[in-house]
Amino acid sequence: MDLFGANTAELYESPGELMISVADSGGLKLGYEIERGASQGVQEMMVFCYDLTLAELWAERNPSPGFLIHDSTIFDGVDERQIALGLALAERKSRECGFQYVCCLNSDAVPWDELPEGFDLREFVRLELSDEGEAGGLFGLRF
Repeated sequence: MDLFGANTAELYESPGELMISVADSGGLKLGYEIERGASQGVQEMMVFCYDLTLAELWAERNPSPGFLIHDSTIFDGVDERQIALGLALAERKSRECGFQYVCCLNSDAVPWDELPEGFDLREFVRLELSDEGEAGGLFGLRF
């Protein structure tokens, strides 16, 4: 819960609180509380922070998945500043904890102007796909 709070505090002015309880069915019920938590963008970033928290905890175990993957939909409705902070946070946590963070983004959705000073996202790009020309696409498929 402390890791989740620390991760959310890096994205927003106050930390979020992760709540875990037992549902009537006997399963676990997960929730969170944070200022402006009703916003779609904030809800997506709470999922981002929860996933990042799990990746940090898994990195301490053996065996561990060793990676966290997000599709661009994790940032749907999210403010560009929070996207930039989230990408920088994921890079730092993955480096510190020893796991790989993979994020698939459309180039027109990258918040270049909001990235923290000194954080060059281009340094971490491993694959760029394009729909231009016959060579575009992935595994011979055109999107």
